[in-house]
Amino acid sequence: MQHPGGVLLALLLLAGLSLTEAVEVEVHDKDSKTCIYAVLSVNFTILYEGNGTTENATFPLPNSVSSNGSICGGNNSAPLLKMGFGTGHSLSLNFSHSTGEFRGDVLIFTYNTSDAKRFPGAKNKSVKHVAVNSLMDSTPLHTIYTCRSVKAIASEAVVMVFWNVSIQAFVENGTIGKNESFCKADLPTTVAPITTRTTPIVPTPVPTKPPPELPAVGNYTIKNGSDPCLLASMGLQLNITYTENKTHSVNIDSNSTASGQCGDKDATLVLEDMDTTIQFHFIVDQSKFFLKEVKANVSLVINGSRTALNSNNSNLRFWQAFVGSSYMCHKEQSIVVTDQLVINAFNVWVQPFQVKNGTFSRAEDCKTNENYIVPIVVGAVLGAIILIVLVIYIIGRRQNRSGAYE
Repeated sequence: MQHPGGVLLALLLLAGLSLTEAVEVEVHDKDSKTCIYAVLSVNFTILYEGNGTTENATFPLPNSVSSNGSICGGNNSAPLLKMGFGTGHSLSLNFSHSTGEFRGDVLIFTYNTSDAKRFPGAKNKSVKHVAVNSLMDSTPLHTIYTCRSVKAIASEAVVMVFWNVSIQAFVENGTIGKNESFCKADLPTTVAPITTRTTPIVPTPVPTKPPPELPAVGNYTIKNGSDPCLLASMGLQLNITYTENKTHSVNIDSNSTASGQCGDKDATLVLEDMDTTIQFHFIVDQSKFFLKEVKANVSLVINGSRTALNSNNSNLRFWQAFVGSSYMCHKEQSIVVTDQLVINAFNVWVQPFQVKNGTFSRAEDCKTNENYIVPIVVGAVLGAIILIVLVIYIIGRRQNRSGAYE
């Protein structure tokens, strides 16, 4: 898959946002004809146990993968797409078909923590498997399933983020279909037709762009088994700068899908909107927790073309409170992810660790962390002035008394 020139130019303008090239894979039958075709971009984030700490491994699906182990399928076997890479890592998807449609059934990610390059300092070196429901919808045969929007899938200690996905199984006679079946997230919204009428031309001032509406507050819960282990309540707004003076604001839907993982010292909250996926990574340091990392994957339409933008900042220190309590802030906060992406957060209330009885613990308000240096300095100056006036007054009284007895 190739990006149109306009999309590529727009991406290059977005300095600081990473661009991962899509991976193209073809599986061939015994006659060297294509039977499965796929193009996709994937980022993996995996929590693993290090030497006394929980570590976070993040890496993309490499540009070069092996299709060994893939199966075209036949009377006694289902088609299987397997993409192997590195030291024992693979991503596989099996397919089935009925009533003129094909679908992906189970997506399996296999990773090997003995790979020191991707999992440095891993304590338990072993091969692990994560199986989830497929990432694609049912698609007519002889048609390519396409989804350029961002989709996140979280399971156990793994978060997989997909975008720029194109897949066709059961390819007939090695000929890849020309028709595309788009995922729901890629479908354009319906716009009412514009009617025109002739009116006198009257000079009018150029209206200013109204500020975006404040985002609705969403309530999110992550569970460990049946017990809530992470609670979050907040309204989120993305402000994206895609040229020097053009910005685009997006309010995150308060009904976004929430997923993630909980650990003793690491916790992840993933919010998935139709075109946006945001990952919040919390850690514990010296009895306090805080937001250390934010990853944002946004699908935007720029100059008429849809593109996926990826941004990451792992050097943050927001929403800090003691472990066992929660963090609360009613005022607007701005989290600078990159120069091109700022997340505005409203009415934040989070507790990523030690949730008891499924409710927030005592809240530490952000007001207690405000800077009081200016009021203290002003008070000190006023105190000094009062002291000087008092000294002058006392000296003056003494002088008056001395003059009275002469």
